[in-house]
This record gives sequence, C-alpha cells and structure tokens, in this order.
Amino acid sequence: MSAVIKEKSIESIYNHNVSESEILQLTNGYLESKEEYFYALGQDSAYADLYRLYVIRHEVDKASFYLEQIQDSGFKNQFKMRPCCAVHS
Repeated sequence: MSAVIKEKSIESIYNHNVSESEILQLTNGYLESKEEYFYALGQDSAYADLYRLYVIRHEVDKASFYLEQIQDSGFKNQFKMRPCCAVHS
C-alpha cells in the first residue's frame, strides 16, 4: 500500500496542522518527511502520535481522547504508565 493511500485512510498528526517544531519534538529532533512518517504507520501508532501531539499542546482532553482510541491495550498502557515521558521536551 502506498503512503498516499495510507495518508487518506489513517487519521494522523497531518490532519491536525502539526508544525515543524512539533514534528521535531515527536521525533526526538529528526525532521522526517511526510512519506517517511506514513511508510509503516498503523492506526494505533497514529493515535499514539496524536496523543503525544496534544500533550505537547497542553490539550489534556484531546490527548486523553486519542489515548483511548488505541486498541492494543499493552501499547496504550505504555502511555498511561509513563505520562511524564510521552514526549521529549
């Protein structure tokens, strides 16, 4: 499946006006391209990134909403157990 098709079918940070600065925070300083981002992106990972994006933006309700959308309970619990470490500032 191509990145373009995935981009259209998966809600991601790119549907939420992510800034270059926020991308750098989400990727620990690596400015990856949109194509790189979508290359192996699954929906749970996209929701995790949305959670982290809204943590950066200090929008707790939106962050919580996207955290709850993650289907893999083990993956979701990683964020619930270490909320202080969800994003590198």
